[in-house]
Amino acid sequence: MFYPWSNKLVHLLDEDEFVRVRTDRNRNKITTEEQGLLATKKLGVIGLSVGQSVCLTLALERSFGELRIADFDTLDLSNLNRIRSGVHELGHSKVVNTAREIAELDPFLKVTVFSEGITEENIHAFLTEGGNLDLLIEECDSVAVKIIARQHAKALRIPVVMDTSDRGMIDVERFDLEPERPILHGLIDHLDPRDAAKARTNEEKLPFVVPIAGMETLSARMKASMLEIESSVTTWPQLASSVVLGGGVTADTWRRIALGQFTTSGRWFLDPEEVLRDVEPIRSGTVDPEKTIAIQTSAMYDLAKRFPRPEHTAPFDGPLVRELVEAAILAPSAGNLQPWKVLEFQGQLFIFHDAYYGDSGLDQGRLIPAVDMGAFLENMVLKAGALGIGLTIEHYPLFEEHRLVAIVRKAVSNEFADTLASEIPKRCTNRKKGDGRPFEVSAVQHLKRVTSRIEGFDAHIISDRGSLSNLANIIGEAERLRLLHPTGHLELFKKEMRWNAEDAERDRDGLDLPSMELKLTEEIGFRMAKDRAAMELLADWDAGRGFMRMTRENIASSSAIALVSAPSGSALDLLKGGRATQRFWLGATELGLAVHPCSAPILLAHPVRNDLAHSFSEKSASRLVDLFNDLTSIFDLGEREPIFMFRLSYASPPTARSLRRPLSAFLVHHESEL
Repeated sequence: MFYPWSNKLVHLLDEDEFVRVRTDRNRNKITTEEQGLLATKKLGVIGLSVGQSVCLTLALERSFGELRIADFDTLDLSNLNRIRSGVHELGHSKVVNTAREIAELDPFLKVTVFSEGITEENIHAFLTEGGNLDLLIEECDSVAVKIIARQHAKALRIPVVMDTSDRGMIDVERFDLEPERPILHGLIDHLDPRDAAKARTNEEKLPFVVPIAGMETLSARMKASMLEIESSVTTWPQLASSVVLGGGVTADTWRRIALGQFTTSGRWFLDPEEVLRDVEPIRSGTVDPEKTIAIQTSAMYDLAKRFPRPEHTAPFDGPLVRELVEAAILAPSAGNLQPWKVLEFQGQLFIFHDAYYGDSGLDQGRLIPAVDMGAFLENMVLKAGALGIGLTIEHYPLFEEHRLVAIVRKAVSNEFADTLASEIPKRCTNRKKGDGRPFEVSAVQHLKRVTSRIEGFDAHIISDRGSLSNLANIIGEAERLRLLHPTGHLELFKKEMRWNAEDAERDRDGLDLPSMELKLTEEIGFRMAKDRAAMELLADWDAGRGFMRMTRENIASSSAIALVSAPSGSALDLLKGGRATQRFWLGATELGLAVHPCSAPILLAHPVRNDLAHSFSEKSASRLVDLFNDLTSIFDLGEREPIFMFRLSYASPPTARSLRRPLSAFLVHHESEL
């Protein structure tokens, strides 16, 4: 045999003796009769990255008589992490390289190359020319080719096998035995397959890629790596160990199909990390939430009975209480978890913070509950004013009991009437991108005015593009640190997110996925980020900067970033800061602005810089303080305490608004409850 590409002449046995000697060590894992049957079979392999390992394994076992291989691509240096070839072959056709390797191993095997790859025009010839294939092995990246190859294979009753080189996943579709079987197990039946051929961008391809790949079943390392695409990597990774494993499993699957030993369609995983692992995993990949008990009516009553209604104050009547509380519970809260309870007792309203819904493991300084409850109280004050009724509020009446936030009593006259009350039902979070138009001076003045009605509080608004870009990096980095932190990840993905309409309707709290306003690529990344093990890997790698991209894009589309500040960080100022924050938000709603909270640099740094307990690493804690200092410098806050921050835009209405629990979930009348 002469090999012109290496200029070598090799003296071999004749074909019969060559085959007999070369396959002798197969016996009796493969009997002589079975080897003879396999030598009559025709196989096709599309895609020669993973497919090259498949081809060489098939050739080593000599489990075919003819092999048709198709790939349009040439060998690149980055392919050599998984393709067995030499650097002297770089730039050469993958099909030619593979055919040469097989010829050097066994020159009597018939190999037909389709160096142009697979197209609508040649797929029929690939499957039928010289006789129909007995099996199609599909290993290509193109979604359109995956679909047309299966459509034609199904019509010709040719079975299809696919390996994905992640978790040892193997796919088998027995169109020879199940001619009516839907392609790809019916996973894309809801889509028009013709759209796959038109898809050019990732956004257009993903509706097909997601169900085909099975995003929920990817390995943690694959998810983590895919979250790094367009950040630290350009495409999904493939390892030689996984590719070689796939070659072996695919060849084994084919041999048993050919010999009538395997007749099933389906999807299987031969995951080495699942089979070969420590008895006790080093890390579970999950974090158990702390078991916080919801505040009980009896506990509220025990606290409330310590405060009889002063003789000079008139009691609330039932209808008024309902109106006030209905307005108050429309306030914003972290993760839309609605952490408030109201006890009507002896003509007074006792306002409680329910830690079961409102506490955060990242917030030992209790800034988040203060803002939530302050917004709740402000809604109540505004509604009372609109009804011509005054309120007095006793903040934190028991120093040692933070669950009792305030006692609200009826006053002689209202504090002031305010147009903001009409905005309470309209206010919402709108995460849509804006059109970037600048603010008018009058809008800035209006927002500062409504905020400062809470004495001592101020609104700071940044709109120049350079500062916005710097703020985008600060906010994005803080949000990255939150997502990578075990508690931060748990609270967002397990406690706050509602991943489907059924869960959202059942709980009527949390963040409904449509309200996140994610593009399909972003939603897929968000769903993959649910996997704590994947996020632990990103944390170990100090990676995850792809999460910052969405923040930068959002802020680039915005008109301004606004911050509400307080005179100090005392508990009372934090609570009043929540009231001022709600006034700002309602004022922005009045102006038709889209408002999106982006307070991570403030909230995460709060316990760290106040020397309170926290669970951040020393490096992350130091980074959070640096981000906080950079932020306060941009806003020129001096000694003032930042409370909350917003992204402000001119945008269309939100796709969805997160749901609210009913009044009965929050309002307790002690006479009926005890």
